[in-house]
Amino acid sequence: MKTLLSKRSVVLAAGALVLLCVLFVLGRPMRAAEHDSYRTRLRQLRVKSAELEQDTLRTHLGLPQAQGSSRETVAELRLRAAELRHFPSLLPEQEQRTLGAVLDAYVRALVDEELLLARLQEQEERRTGTRSDLERRAATLAEQLPPGEPRGRAQALTSAVLAGADAGRESQVDEALASLAALTAGKPELEAPRAELETQARALLTQEREVDATLRQLMAHPASLEAERLITTYLQLYEGALARTERFRIILFAFSLLLVAFVLMVLMRLARTGAALDALNAELERRVEERTSALATANAELRESEDRKAAILESSLDGIISLDEGGRILEFNPAAEHIFRLPRAQALGRDFLSLALAATVKAEQRETVRRALRADATPGHATRLELSCLRIDGSTFPAELTLLRVRSDGPARFTTYVRDITERREVERLKNEFISTVSHELRTPLTSIRGSLGLLEGGVLGELPPPAQDMVRIARTNTERLIRLINDILDLEKMESGKLELKLQPVEVSDAIEATFSGVQAMADTARVKLHAEAVGAGAVRADRDRLIQVLTNLVSNAIKFSPQDSQVEVRAARDARGQVRFSVVDQGPGIPLEKRDRLFGKFQQLDSSDTRSKGGTGLGLAISQAIVEQHGGRIEVQSEPGQGATFTFSLPALRAGSGVVSRVMDDSRYTILVVTTDSELSGLLRGLLTHEGYRVLRSPSPEEAEKLIEVGAPDVLVLDAQWMDGSGLDFVRRLREEPRTRELPVLMLAGRSPQEEGLVKPLLVDWVDKPFDETRFLQALRYAIRRPGQARVLIVDDDAATRQVLRAQVERLGAACYEAEDGESAVAMARLTPPDLIVLDVGLPQLDGFEVVDILRQGKGRGTPLIVFTGRELSSLDQNQLTLGITRHLTKARTSEDELLSSVRELLNGLLARRDDEPKQRKEAS
Repeated sequence: MKTLLSKRSVVLAAGALVLLCVLFVLGRPMRAAEHDSYRTRLRQLRVKSAELEQDTLRTHLGLPQAQGSSRETVAELRLRAAELRHFPSLLPEQEQRTLGAVLDAYVRALVDEELLLARLQEQEERRTGTRSDLERRAATLAEQLPPGEPRGRAQALTSAVLAGADAGRESQVDEALASLAALTAGKPELEAPRAELETQARALLTQEREVDATLRQLMAHPASLEAERLITTYLQLYEGALARTERFRIILFAFSLLLVAFVLMVLMRLARTGAALDALNAELERRVEERTSALATANAELRESEDRKAAILESSLDGIISLDEGGRILEFNPAAEHIFRLPRAQALGRDFLSLALAATVKAEQRETVRRALRADATPGHATRLELSCLRIDGSTFPAELTLLRVRSDGPARFTTYVRDITERREVERLKNEFISTVSHELRTPLTSIRGSLGLLEGGVLGELPPPAQDMVRIARTNTERLIRLINDILDLEKMESGKLELKLQPVEVSDAIEATFSGVQAMADTARVKLHAEAVGAGAVRADRDRLIQVLTNLVSNAIKFSPQDSQVEVRAARDARGQVRFSVVDQGPGIPLEKRDRLFGKFQQLDSSDTRSKGGTGLGLAISQAIVEQHGGRIEVQSEPGQGATFTFSLPALRAGSGVVSRVMDDSRYTILVVTTDSELSGLLRGLLTHEGYRVLRSPSPEEAEKLIEVGAPDVLVLDAQWMDGSGLDFVRRLREEPRTRELPVLMLAGRSPQEEGLVKPLLVDWVDKPFDETRFLQALRYAIRRPGQARVLIVDDDAATRQVLRAQVERLGAACYEAEDGESAVAMARLTPPDLIVLDVGLPQLDGFEVVDILRQGKGRGTPLIVFTGRELSSLDQNQLTLGITRHLTKARTSEDELLSSVRELLNGLLARRDDEPKQRKEAS
């Protein structure tokens, strides 16, 4: 079929376009009648304004008026001006505003002219009255002169005065008045009439000038000029409108020509492409036939593909379920039938959530599934989670659920993949048990290996050659690292399996930070990094104290490792508006790049660079810390910029109001000292001294508040300031002695000693310290008050039985009671069961080595216990810092004599040896 354009069609199209061009050329004529009418009214306004001014001149010259009264004329002009505010529609809004402004100027000029006319009329009336009075006085004066020449001359002079006043010629009036004065000279009876005549003449002259001034002002700014300006402005605006209309017509004409040319060109191109279109139609028919054949082949292949997909769907081991936008089941493959034990026919059309999800599914998981099945879910974005699914028989099974919205037109469609992971869970359980078993079985021999290596390194079996000593030290160091790695793996496995139980209790934030600093201070000193804490007003949190300290220790130790020398690591804690305590660990290290932050909390993850690898570590510390914080209901977040350090933060629930006193008093990790004083300076001194020695300090300004604190949880020692020690203070101590709970509570008195007071209160106290007191004397008295009654107790910790026997014999000769421990775990247990007055500790121990024993004791009340580190190895300055409790002496077995050892024992027991005989008696009296 051929497509042709006839000549007739081309002619008709061209004729229509030509007609359109003619219409454009002619344009739309402007409404001339409206313009003529408005212009005529403007001219009438101008003529009427000019006639008003002419009538004013006529009235002044004494001629009759051509129009009516000026007031009526002005009212008519105002009415005409108001009618002229209906502007011609041919003017745009901006030009109408311009013309309106000129019309407003005319109205203002008309108002001014009306005021001037009123004033001129009033001046004319006054002038007429004055002139009449002047004529009357002139006649009276002339009549008083004798008839004849004097009277005639007086009449001539008075006429000259009137003429000069009317003309406004002051010189003429002055000459006539002077001649009249000369004429009446020597006649007293005429002096008064002459003076009154002169006054009236000058008044008439003044009024004539006022009339002339008003008339000049009226003629200087006549309203007719504004009317003329109004006409001129309108004509200019009209000419501009005509010019715009003309330009518009020209533009329309040019556009019409372009349109005609374009249409003609298109028609010619269509005519030229007619034959080519016929050829294309033939080619298209041929291609359609080919495409039809290819489409048939593609349909066959599509059917084969659908058959393959159906086979895959039928043979898949995972359940594949198709859902509509309402979550109802559309497809249910055989694997889903097997997993849910439900025939496909019964599953179709049912709600997937109520059918598949067990009642034990957590609310947040159920909400995640609902969000994934919403119509606005992103197509192709898969949501994968593990939860419990429900079979038709009521049994449940662990499943991995994958949900995604299918990319398709029309209503939303979803595909759900269900995988039964019962076997995987069993494999994971077996794997975790295997890891746990292997870890425990590895840790036992590794502990023995570490102890043996420690003995070799300490020279118990003799001095080793320097190369062998280095090898042993390397082996021991790596053994300790392997033990720490196993411990971290066990902790992580417990957290992941949910077997880690948190012992939630009130924990004072400042105490947790202080305990953390105690454990990492040696590391910070070695790295030359300062530790700083800000926890004012943080209060207490509800947490597992040991795990919180573990988290802070991991974060602070990492901050120390990556901080430059002479920098500072800060630990901040403050309450926020949500009622939580926010912890922040801030360092001044190199910072963490954004692309590497996601790896920070992964297992066995360290930043890949030589600098970070050189810092050591297992790569589990942050993963364990994150898991601990998450079990507390929080999450560790990191903020860092390269080169500006890093800040690790997390939040824990703050202790509710009313629970803070309990958390401050009841703490088994340290000895609690209750100081009762109103002296803030003394309170600060005692707090600093006792906190430095590892004690927890509570302050009360009055006995009443102290009793409340004691009711919540009795402190270990009560320190009283005798500044308020009057009768009420003694009564307070006596009440404590009468109560069963506080009968044995040690009491220290700070005061100036007097015989009367000493005899009065001595049975109630454990000791009396002079004030101002010696710090050493005070600490000795406090230590004596805290310790249990009996002989001085010395704990000897050494894995060599012979060494323990020798040390025991030497110490018992001094009068102290000794008990022994052969490994680190036994030492810790004995120290907790029966707190010693002195510990003699070897470093190389089985189970727990000396470093670990010291770290554990630092976390509890044993942090202030005097310590003698008696080892065969050479200790570096770092080792000595780590092996420190209370007052500590570091002695080497091969280089320390018996006298030196016993001298250190006497020094650290510090008076307890002298009290062993009379102590029970004193305690009995105190009770």
